[in-house]
Amino acid sequence: MITPTYEWQFAPQVEDADFTKIAKKAGLGPEVARLLFERGIQDQESLKKFLEPSLEDLHDPYLLHDMDKAVERIRQAIEEGENILIYGDYDADGMTSASIVKESLEQLGAECRVYLPNRFTDGYGLMPVFTNILSSKKEFP
Repeated sequence: MITPTYEWQFAPQVEDADFTKIAKKAGLGPEVARLLFERGIQDQESLKKFLEPSLEDLHDPYLLHDMDKAVERIRQAIEEGENILIYGDYDADGMTSASIVKESLEQLGAECRVYLPNRFTDGYGLMPVFTNILSSKKEFP
């Protein structure tokens, strides 16, 4: 039998009877209610916002540094018929986000491709991939 190296200590469970009732009315079980409560969703308004999100709840993307420059460059690439390379990631959210970006850009008229690196041959981050491509004269798929 494998002996554990560490003795796991779990945070004490916090119960809030009022929130549990609200969550139950929303069709949530006690485990989900407890998880949401521990993550800061602790009243009816924040639960509704979590369960029924709206576009108004999103942050303004132009608060990201140089977003206006990025948008302008993408517009220019679309208008001039340039190919856009979407550099994704090999994990689930990376593949999903690359697919969403590709679909969105294509709907705007962009010509684009997606590159998903191989973690074993491309390593981590952008530099190993570009170093491999430049040294091997390899084309993007």
